[in-house]
Amino acid sequence: MKKLGAALAVLLIAVTVAGCGNPASAVTGNPGTSTSPPTSTSMSTDGWRVTLPGDDWGYPSPFAFYSRGPGYIRMSLLFDTLTWKDEEGVIPWLADTWTVSEDGTEWTFKLAPGVTWHDGQPLTTGDVAFTFEYFRKLSDQGAVKWSWPVGKIEGAEAVDEETVTLRLTEPIAGAHEGLIGSLPIIPRHIWESVEDPGKMTSPEAVIGSGPFKLVEYSKEEARYVYQANEDYFQGVPTVEALTFIKVENEALALQTGTTDYASFWGKEVEAVETFEGQEGYGIIDGPSFWVLQMIFNAQRAPFDDVELRRAVAHAVDRQQIVDQVTHGGAIVANLGILSPFTDWHNPDLPAYAHDPARAQAMLEEAGVTGLSLRLITTPEFAREAELVQADLEAVGIEVEVQSGDYSTIDGLLREGNFDLAINGHGGIANPAMLETPTWPAQTYDNAAYAERYQRQAAAVDDEQRRELVWELQEIVARDLPVLTLYHPRMWTVYDAKLLDSWFYTRGGVGFGIPLSLNKLIFLP
Repeated sequence: MKKLGAALAVLLIAVTVAGCGNPASAVTGNPGTSTSPPTSTSMSTDGWRVTLPGDDWGYPSPFAFYSRGPGYIRMSLLFDTLTWKDEEGVIPWLADTWTVSEDGTEWTFKLAPGVTWHDGQPLTTGDVAFTFEYFRKLSDQGAVKWSWPVGKIEGAEAVDEETVTLRLTEPIAGAHEGLIGSLPIIPRHIWESVEDPGKMTSPEAVIGSGPFKLVEYSKEEARYVYQANEDYFQGVPTVEALTFIKVENEALALQTGTTDYASFWGKEVEAVETFEGQEGYGIIDGPSFWVLQMIFNAQRAPFDDVELRRAVAHAVDRQQIVDQVTHGGAIVANLGILSPFTDWHNPDLPAYAHDPARAQAMLEEAGVTGLSLRLITTPEFAREAELVQADLEAVGIEVEVQSGDYSTIDGLLREGNFDLAINGHGGIANPAMLETPTWPAQTYDNAAYAERYQRQAAAVDDEQRRELVWELQEIVARDLPVLTLYHPRMWTVYDAKLLDSWFYTRGGVGFGIPLSLNKLIFLP
């Protein structure tokens, strides 16, 4: 507390500057472009105004948001799905009720009445059918950026004014998380003539049916401003205005009232402790549906040899990384990627004890000497990279660390332009995240793995699916396309006087996003 208080005066100006900027009345898409706001900025609801910390995660249309969890969250405030999830699991949303055929290939939905788009036009079964068909067409063109299994859509039909039918080519395991409850329904009258939706950043692109309307987006200042949708079919949001701003220090921003919420994880455990026992603040713990992992480029030497990947696994002291970097804010990760906090976790996997002598012996046996590698990561994981670098140099592997922002590092991973990478992602409460163990890289190819993944993805029976998911984790732990490092603990700290409805969603928001930013928090 003394440390935080001493820093307050020094850092207040920095936080304020980072959180402010010239108030623009435009919704801005690509850098240098602006358009008029899609809605009036007047607000008549009696709710609160809430400010949250954030960063730029892309224009929040269903096709332009940056394809990581925070980008999806910002889009979900504007667009609804047929089902959604509360603290316990799946609930009705745009669909009041639904039925599914015994083989899991045909879904019939009855829509909630009285839903309108932000521009006042009614949301119809035709819009829902169009959404599925439109995303399927984009999938055929390779233009879908999120991991929705829309390629399995055979067709959709508006049966009458309240009924729509979705037909699949094969069943989708976990269909609510993977498709039904995460695919945003879009207005046909806006998108039916758009051939390249990813480039559309006009005001019309953010007209949805969701609880908020977008008033402002500034890419340069990483600012999003939303206003309550007073015609929302689930009730007027209790928050009349919701703003995301960029801050340099979330704990200090919350302490000074610059923001009303802060999200911490892993190595930030000490920041959480500064709020414990302070009047007016609430703290909730979240399950660790996130993983930090070191990705091997298994498509080129030297890591096209699984024995060298295993040697590195023995060389890296994962417990030391947890202890020295997170100070108890994380646990050593499951080698099968999926978090121990999920129902899908396989607890009985091969282990690679920290054993530098064994690692060196394996390298010598493989005839590897004088190895020089490049490890890429973001500044956020610089300390983890330093410890890995030291561990590998101790067994004779020289490592150069290259740092860049998420966009740059993700680009290098997708290109396969790396040897090693430290990167992380959420959504690992959902077995569908196992499709590409090296995501966002695609440097691992195993026919047996791919076959089992496809079988689990079509499994309607949960126990049959669990058996396959356990096998997938065994293959990952044995083949080591990635070396998982840790699963962080997570916390939300908030101004309880302003809003006391925060929660972590069971299995993660939508597709499995491990954040407490579920839009239900802002609804009555």
